[in-house]
Amino acid sequence: MASYLPQHDGYLPYFLLLTSFMAAVHSIVCYLSPPSTALQQFSGLHHPAPTPLLAHVYGVKNIYTSLIRAYAAYHINVRALYNLATFTYVGVLFLFITELLVWKTTRMQEAVFPLINAGVGLFWTVTARHWYLSH
Repeated sequence: MASYLPQHDGYLPYFLLLTSFMAAVHSIVCYLSPPSTALQQFSGLHHPAPTPLLAHVYGVKNIYTSLIRAYAAYHINVRALYNLATFTYVGVLFLFITELLVWKTTRMQEAVFPLINAGVGLFWTVTARHWYLSH
């Protein structure tokens, strides 16, 4: 089983793989569950109607986020993949901060986990950048 895991030093590749898996699972949820379940995190004051189209668009966003992070986990020393993985966390932070503070389509109780997850991911990828890209 260990041979299927990223073969790099440090724990960042495992974190990338974990968050990749979580994004992939949510993509499946977006396609197989009712839209009200898939889009539950968008239940703020001005939330959009939970439609199948909106759930599928969000699912596609999670698919490419998952793929980028998975590729980066196994090829963490490739600058372009590392940069893309970092930007996936920037994208999640941008999405949830604007949805929380600007558009008010989510509430803090639904946004806290994605904000912490993306914040940790962004902080970790930025602070470990030199170490992984200099090997």
